[in-house]
Amino acid sequence: MFNEFKFIFRNKMLVVALFSVAIVSMLYVALFVGSIWDPYDKTDQLKISVVNHDESAKLNGKKVSIGDDLVDKLKDNDKFKFQEVSEKEASKQLKKGNSVGTIIVPKDASNNATTLLDKHPKKINLETQVNPGSSYTGSQSAQKAINTVTDTIKDNIRSNYLDELFASAKKSKSGYEDTSNALGKMSDSESQLIDGNQQVTDGLKQLAPSVGQPAQQLISGNQQVTDGLNQLQANNDKLKEKIDSSVTQQKNVAFESKNEKALNNVTKVNENNPTHADKYGETIVPYMASVSIFVSAVSFSAINPLRKTVDKGVSSLKQALGKLLLYIIQGSLTALLMSSWVIFVFNMSIDNVGKFILVGLLWAIASITITTFLGLFLDRIGLFLSMLLLILQLSSSEGMFPIEQSAQFFRWIHPFSPMSYAIQGYREAIFTNAGHFSFAFIIVVLTSIIVGMMLLQYLVLLWFNKRDRVPFSMQFK
Repeated sequence: MFNEFKFIFRNKMLVVALFSVAIVSMLYVALFVGSIWDPYDKTDQLKISVVNHDESAKLNGKKVSIGDDLVDKLKDNDKFKFQEVSEKEASKQLKKGNSVGTIIVPKDASNNATTLLDKHPKKINLETQVNPGSSYTGSQSAQKAINTVTDTIKDNIRSNYLDELFASAKKSKSGYEDTSNALGKMSDSESQLIDGNQQVTDGLKQLAPSVGQPAQQLISGNQQVTDGLNQLQANNDKLKEKIDSSVTQQKNVAFESKNEKALNNVTKVNENNPTHADKYGETIVPYMASVSIFVSAVSFSAINPLRKTVDKGVSSLKQALGKLLLYIIQGSLTALLMSSWVIFVFNMSIDNVGKFILVGLLWAIASITITTFLGLFLDRIGLFLSMLLLILQLSSSEGMFPIEQSAQFFRWIHPFSPMSYAIQGYREAIFTNAGHFSFAFIIVVLTSIIVGMMLLQYLVLLWFNKRDRVPFSMQFK
């Protein structure tokens, strides 16, 4: 049963080699994940060029300088390294990868901004450039920053116009109120004129018997004046009523700076995500941890002479149990070293450390049982198939992107990829509510892989004990 361990301890260099293999997974995660642990915290090292061709213009007597305002604002930005350069220099830097993006403000930007309320408004034709061929992730970061800048320009222009519109609306509201007051005073004056005119009419009527026809004509003329004044007052009152109605509608409408800001930013987004990740590296640990452990398993199968320890004098069951014990020790050492680095060196926040370690242990043992079975059964071809399986799992395990974004072939083999379940298990342990399967189901799958692979290894050893040879062997002369 302990043939494996006797052989290993007789060959001291093999002990060193197997321990080195156990470190592979830790180094893989430490170096790869560590190098990109928090790349978005270092975007201040990325250069974005700003080319300003803009010439200032006037809007209702106020100076508008879209380009200059943008350049001044970006000088205080500490998220990216914005630099004002010529268009030729910007193009040169972008093509050589010395910058990740460019914003070009045209000559007529400010002038076009003043036409937005004209009969034929003109748009501001900003030009943006990124170079995904030089660095796709860098260009993505730059594009987000550029989009933020262009949104800022839109907000500034909108703010200027809202400022003008609000000022005009406040003047209009005040003007309506003044007009209403003036019409009220006018109506009062007209009432006084009507009363005075009525007194004149009454006096003329008293004089009519003695004066005769001339007085009668004056009474008729004065009555026409009275009727005209009454009509004027009626029209005046109707106009005042309409103006008062308009003023009443605006009574609860405010045109202050806080209202302007609210219209400029009408939405408020409350993020309520089921999981939370502070660092980019945290999101790729499930993938890289799973890959690194399988790489370590392939290395173990390549270094450990699996067939050298096969002994016909020992029962197949004892040999299988001996190999399983070795796999458990090797896998546990691999998983614990890698897990310790993530937990203590990366100081990563993990929702359930126990689950995290359990997934690592089971996946490490499962990976070794898969690669050792292939090596035990198919010799060197088995090692080749282990590498091929690694490549297929890298492509189909939903490590970086949702599996729905992969080609049909990879979506088809996804459920059959052992690494798929290891990645989901790590996600569930780290974030909770992030895996596609229940944690119990994942544990069952990984355990089933171990049991299944060991049963197959037992059958290979049984074949050897009965026929004194392994099922397949590559012999070289």
